[in-house]
Amino acid sequence: MEENPRKGNIFKYIAYVLIAAAVIGFGIYFLTPKKLTAAEGKNMLLFIDNQIVDIDRNLKSDMSKQDIATRLSWHKSNTSLYNEVKGSKDKVIKPKAEILEKKIVQVQTKEFPELRTAYVESKKEVLGTQQITIALSGPKNDTLVFTGSIFASEKRKDAFLDNIKPIVQDLRFKKVVYKWSDKDSSEYKVRAKPDAEI
Repeated sequence: MEENPRKGNIFKYIAYVLIAAAVIGFGIYFLTPKKLTAAEGKNMLLFIDNQIVDIDRNLKSDMSKQDIATRLSWHKSNTSLYNEVKGSKDKVIKPKAEILEKKIVQVQTKEFPELRTAYVESKKEVLGTQQITIALSGPKNDTLVFTGSIFASEKRKDAFLDNIKPIVQDLRFKKVVYKWSDKDSSEYKVRAKPDAEI
């Protein structure tokens, strides 16, 4: 007795449909935002309200007394909280998330040019011992300028940039310029978010 070849194909198609359904089910389960319980919603509102108050306080005060790492960490925690609540469909959380977004953009556009200035000031002495000067340029202090004969070597420029790249991106510099004589320089664009982007 011959086996029906269509019978094997039917089982194959059924298996494909079941696998596709499982993949879709897992995708929906893991990618759909979870509804907050009433207690979680209250806690989230409390976090947002506290962060808004903290941002307002920092907008009115001088944050320069804190070190750069602490200030960057504070900005990253703002971003983290915002990323957690920005897609919320909750009627109470959504408007608070929009206020938080505006406050974060406001404090970042004020703070990042100051942070870049503080960074340059903190590095002048140590770089001076290596016959390198450091300066800022640009309307928002977003171009970092290094001057020194060491930068005549392409290899040294690349190694130097590799060492400072994380902080340069965290501080949202747009460009790094190396000068090794009055006529010779090169510049590198940095992939960093604008100050007004969370």
